[in-house]
Amino acid sequence: MRIEPSDRNKLKSIIRGSRRIARLTQKAFPERKSDALYYQMLDKYYERLINAHDEGKIIAAHTVFFPAEVIYAMDVVPMHTEATTWMITLFTGESSNIITAGNQLGLASEICTPHRGLAGAFALGTIPRPDVMLWSNMVCDNTAKSGELVVKMKDVPGFFLDRPFKQSDEEVKYLTEELGDMVTFLEEHAGRKMDWNRFSEIIVRMDRQIELIREINELRKAVPTPFSPQGFMQLLTADYLFPGQPEAIEYLEALRDELGEMVREGKGAVPRERFRLMSFFLPPMYLAGFLEKISQEHGAVSVTEPFFTFWDEGKLDPANPLESVARKSYMIPEMRMYGPLDDRALNSIKKCAEEYQIDGAIYYADVGCRHACATIKIFKDLLNEIDVPVMTLDCDVVDPTITSEEEIREKMEQFFELLAGSGEKGSKSGSMKELITAGIDIGNLTTKAVIMRNDDTLAQSIINTGDDSEESARSALEKALSGIGLSFNKELPIISTGTGGKSVTFATGQQAINTCLARGVHRLFPSVRTVINLGAETSAVLKIDPKGKLLAWENQDKCASGSGVFLQQMSKLMGMSLEEMSELSFKSVSPAEISNTCAVFAESEVISHVHRVPPTPMPDIAAGIYASMVGRIMAMCKRIGIEKDVAAVGGVPMSRGLVRVLEEALGFEILVPQMPQTVAALGAAIIARENAEQGNI
Repeated sequence: MRIEPSDRNKLKSIIRGSRRIARLTQKAFPERKSDALYYQMLDKYYERLINAHDEGKIIAAHTVFFPAEVIYAMDVVPMHTEATTWMITLFTGESSNIITAGNQLGLASEICTPHRGLAGAFALGTIPRPDVMLWSNMVCDNTAKSGELVVKMKDVPGFFLDRPFKQSDEEVKYLTEELGDMVTFLEEHAGRKMDWNRFSEIIVRMDRQIELIREINELRKAVPTPFSPQGFMQLLTADYLFPGQPEAIEYLEALRDELGEMVREGKGAVPRERFRLMSFFLPPMYLAGFLEKISQEHGAVSVTEPFFTFWDEGKLDPANPLESVARKSYMIPEMRMYGPLDDRALNSIKKCAEEYQIDGAIYYADVGCRHACATIKIFKDLLNEIDVPVMTLDCDVVDPTITSEEEIREKMEQFFELLAGSGEKGSKSGSMKELITAGIDIGNLTTKAVIMRNDDTLAQSIINTGDDSEESARSALEKALSGIGLSFNKELPIISTGTGGKSVTFATGQQAINTCLARGVHRLFPSVRTVINLGAETSAVLKIDPKGKLLAWENQDKCASGSGVFLQQMSKLMGMSLEEMSELSFKSVSPAEISNTCAVFAESEVISHVHRVPPTPMPDIAAGIYASMVGRIMAMCKRIGIEKDVAAVGGVPMSRGLVRVLEEALGFEILVPQMPQTVAALGAAIIARENAEQGNI
């Protein structure tokens, strides 16, 4: 694609937005000086970038974690490429154009959007053409290749900083020499020599900056914590854009003093702190305001981020500025993820969990970041050992098409329910006589209702879900009630769940689907510890404890290839019913190879198998379809871990063919209820009974 000339208007949008927010903050919250200082810092950073050439200075673009202290010491204007791209998308809302431009350059969708977006921003001229490009191998391969791409696209000289994986005196010496070569490179292109006195002053301030973050972290240990639920993003920005700069010191000192005052007064960042969270990696930038809002609503605060704000021990020596920069690169929190994952990373997670008294953790799993997502199961298992639940939130830092605000709200509220221990309250002594309750699960294709009298299931019903979720819920409930000679009563305790659960205004409460599944499965099979839920459009794997409490889960709702809709599509392609396809699969000799990465690819492969000469035998196609689906299921199982016994619920396990292939993949038999579709509704009815007995209706 054509590379456009630079356009300063996007950077000016950041400046205008920062100034506006700073003014509003000063007016609305005069006591929060740090908030205004933060946006004034951003204003200054991008104003300096816009005016660089007019002031006779060169612009040095650099990638994430690059030691910008050296750039500032040379009186060169730094431009953090990833952060600048994020800021433009955040302040302008124009992420789609930038990401599309990156795609048009040929960057694969598997590459994370910060780096595809970085390339797209340069291609569109959204961020200025630098005079030099500086990049390193910190902290992933995409970063290492991004610098090469910018050098080629913009035809500018570049310098690659090779940072060793491991830390020893020899490696530190090597990196110090690399930094010396970079200084020579900058001197050549800036036309000036390094100001070593200035460099030493920056190192003094950088050492102070790190110490201030440590002091702030200590204050965050207070209960309630005084720090904003999503405030760690500002700490991150201060480190990324302003290493060793006076404005960063001023901001951090103001923040520390404000937090200290709140701790002394016993004030928290939210009106009523309920959940202390650990955060892994970056949340969606475009939902920053929403995440702050929902955190305030539910009293949930991120109190620690082991890979962003938890610095390693160490001090910097201004007498040896280059060596100090080299040693600092090993103190950076994110560097625990650089190279082989070792005890340093794992121990820091446990230490943070204990010292900050966390209740749960949120793992922001950027779908394009293989580097981060590879550690999901490791971190979950580690925290589960100390009874800390972890929610994996599939998302993207920049691209709003990956996960919507509605999806994130649903998953976070479900996680908060888990942390609150919803649905596991003990009953009062002496159960209420003849207590009838109902649970309703409104799914995308079917709506299920279960009626209970105390501990006994009286009736169940399943109907097709119509356009009106509430009407479908009422119809399913009335059908179940009529089957036992009862009619709808406004006093009936009812819990609704599922995709349409919140639409049921006549219910006495709503509950997240996974919580209901956990309770329903425990009622049927008390020995079960792992639940595989296979619904019409989504699938999930749940872990539950011996009391039926939900501990953790993995969802798959981005592709149809792991759902009931996928099986329906496949059976139609084969010209047979789901039941016929299931029975046919038992006759397979050699299951066909069918994609398990995408429903569209799988569909085209099935068509190819049907029409090739000679055609693939139908039993082998049927078995291949199930194997494809099981491949998706097993990927989730591996992420969360499998513990016996295992139950399969939802509509899909009614297929004996699918269950057989799943059992072969697991290596043991699984439990399937007689009516696997109604398990969530059963759990909802159980929770309705418990709520009624507690008087919570």
